[in-house]
Amino acid sequence: MSNKNAPNQIYQDNIFNEQVKNRFMEEISDDSKGPYERIFIRSSLVEASLNRDMYDFNIKEIENVLFHLKPKTAAASKSNISIISSYIDWAIEEGYRSNTINPMRYQFDNWAEKFLDDNIKLFYSKMEIDEIVSRCRNAQDAVIISLLFYGASGREVSELRNLRTSDVSLETSEVILTDDKDGQTRIIKVPSECITLIKQADMQTEYYKRNGHINPNSRNTKEVSQLIETGYVIKPAKTKTVHIEQVNTHLIYARLSTISEMFVLENFTVKNIQRSGMLYHAKEILERDGKLEKEQYLEICEQFGVGKVNNNGYESYNWHPMKEYINIDMIKQIYNENNLS
Repeated sequence: MSNKNAPNQIYQDNIFNEQVKNRFMEEISDDSKGPYERIFIRSSLVEASLNRDMYDFNIKEIENVLFHLKPKTAAASKSNISIISSYIDWAIEEGYRSNTINPMRYQFDNWAEKFLDDNIKLFYSKMEIDEIVSRCRNAQDAVIISLLFYGASGREVSELRNLRTSDVSLETSEVILTDDKDGQTRIIKVPSECITLIKQADMQTEYYKRNGHINPNSRNTKEVSQLIETGYVIKPAKTKTVHIEQVNTHLIYARLSTISEMFVLENFTVKNIQRSGMLYHAKEILERDGKLEKEQYLEICEQFGVGKVNNNGYESYNWHPMKEYINIDMIKQIYNENNLS
C-alpha cells in the first residue's frame, strides 16, 4: 500500500493521535476494545512527551511504554506486547511508520518478564476515591463506589443490590443494609456526599455507556440506555430481558470494570474498594482515639459487616486477619501521615 501523510497529531480524551488509533480499532469488536483503549491512554503520556505517535517509536521508546503499563503478570505483559506490535504492523501496512521494520519482532522470548511491576496497588486514598467518583458520568456508578468505600458489603454485594431509597434517612445520614446471606439488616452512618449520590442515582433515568465515551466508529453509537425503575437504588438498563427486581451481582462488577478500564485504574475491585474504605475508617478512628487495638478493629468490623466466627460458643467478629492490611504502617503509607503513633 502506498505511503500516506500522517494526519495532524491529536491529544484529546487522553488518547494521542486519536483519529489514527480509532481507525486501527475499527475492526475490533466493542467488547474487546477495553485493553486497547487502556494501552493507548497510558501510551499517550510517552507519546505527548516525544510528540510522536507510538507507531514511529524505536525499541527503547516502546520499552518505556511497556514499563509504563505496569503489568502484574507475564501473561498481561505479553498481551500488552501483542497489542502494541499489532498496532505497529498495521501502521506499517497503512504507510504511517517511516521505518517499515517492526522492532518488536526481534526480541527474546522472555522479553515480557522485563516489564513486570512488583509494586501492586491495592488501596486507594479517600482523595483518590473522591476524584474517581467526581469523574463518573453516571451517579449509578458513583454510588456503587461510594457505598462500598463507606461500608456496604454482604454476600455477592447484596447490601448494595438490596438498597431502596426508603432505607435511607436524609436527616441522620443512616442507611439500612440487607444481606442476602441471612436476611439480616444492619444500620450504618455514611457521609452526606454518599447520601447525595444515593438520591442522584435514584433520580437517574438514562445511563451513559462507557461513561459517555462511545467510539464514533462503533456499530452501536447510541450514547445512553434507558434505566428501568425497580424500586431499588441500583437500576438495570433496559434490554430484551425484563427486570422487575434488584440487579444481579454481575452488573455491579461489570460497571466497576468499565470504570477501571476508562480511568485506567489498577485492581479497582469490590474487595479493594471496601478495604480502602476500612483503611480510611481506621485512620479516622486512630486520629480520634490515638490507638488501633481490638476495640477500634471491632468498630471497623461493625461498619463494614465483617463476618463472624464461633468463639467458645458465641459469635464474634473475625478481626485478627484484618490487621494484616489495616494497620498504622499502611495508614502512614497511603496517607503520608508520619505523625501517627
